Amino acid sequence: MKKNWVMVLLITAAAVILCGAKMYMDAREQKEMERAAYREAYAALKLEVDPSMMIWEYGSDCDLNQMILNHTGEISYESDADPMKPGEYDVKFRLTDRDVFNQTVEREFIYRITVADTMAPEIGLSQQNCVIIEGDSFNPADNVISVRDPVDGELPYDAAADTGAWHLEGEYDPDTPGEYTLTVKAADINGNQAESEFTLNVLSKQDVNIPAEDGGGNPYYIRVNRAMNTVTVYALNDDGEYEPYTAFICSTGPATPLGTYATFGKSRWRLLYGPCYGQYATDIVGDILFHSVPYFTQDEGDLEYEEYNQLGTSASMGCVRLCVRDAKWIYDNCPETTVVEFYDDYDSYGPLGRPESIWIDPESEYRGWDPTDPSPSNPWKQ
Repeated sequence: MKKNWVMVLLITAAAVILCGAKMYMDAREQKEMERAAYREAYAALKLEVDPSMMIWEYGSDCDLNQMILNHTGEISYESDADPMKPGEYDVKFRLTDRDVFNQTVEREFIYRITVADTMAPEIGLSQQNCVIIEGDSFNPADNVISVRDPVDGELPYDAAADTGAWHLEGEYDPDTPGEYTLTVKAADINGNQAESEFTLNVLSKQDVNIPAEDGGGNPYYIRVNRAMNTVTVYALNDDGEYEPYTAFICSTGPATPLGTYATFGKSRWRLLYGPCYGQYATDIVGDILFHSVPYFTQDEGDLEYEEYNQLGTSASMGCVRLCVRDAKWIYDNCPETTVVEFYDDYDSYGPLGRPESIWIDPESEYRGWDPTDPSPSNPWKQ
């Protein structure tokens, strides 16, 4: 009996051992299955980013979400990238999902992005070729409209600063006739540089002034360069000569004559060929006038704006078209018998150069108005 009892104990012990071994093997297999499931889910977490978004332009509105082309799982990210500070930054994307055993699976992707300032300052000049008469005062900084960084805005003038400012280089003598080259140099706060040149022509009084007798002693003498569509007004000075005073951009045409004439009449409004109408007309010779760009009717808000945008080109039949401001100036300041000389010079606009015209946007609600019209009703002035 005792022997049988021992056998039972041995068999029971063996069964327990075998059961325990099986449980151990089951647990181990379970762990392996869980690990395999985790690895599979981990490998399934994919992220595709746009390589073109790895470089951010300084000051741009960069969104990390825009870098992401495709991904699996839930996504989050963290980064200290600052688009206002050039440099290199790490961005960490974290993908999260659950495997078949409901285990949380995370995978991280780290990319390096660069914030770079590649845009140089923008320099705006009033004229590429400045012209003065010897002895006139001239400040080259007055020819600089603006020096502006696309992100940081206007840069100040500072001849001593290496960055974040602009300055002028070049020498000139307003009392000595000749051509001088001046250069505007600028550098933004991140060291991007830009420069722009312009010339200063100092003209000799002897070369440009006109004797008083040629203008009949009138306060002004007008020269119209048909070839370049510019008007130069000369004023009588204390030395008894006409010297360059101001310049206008204009439009002449096939019937614009050569020669020298004297004005003989004026009209606030004048019926023109078309039919159309011109403001501030001054008669020069025959049917040739100074007048504004045409209007469809005698209404200051009914401008032929497409014709206005052709100022500076040969666009008239023969009259000298001007913006309202310039036509009115002649109308108000130049008496009848003012001498007007028509000539052709394909090499020079005239001693004062060629002023710029204001372009009218055809889509603007104000397009029927000349931007230079001094009328208090002009919406461009309000």
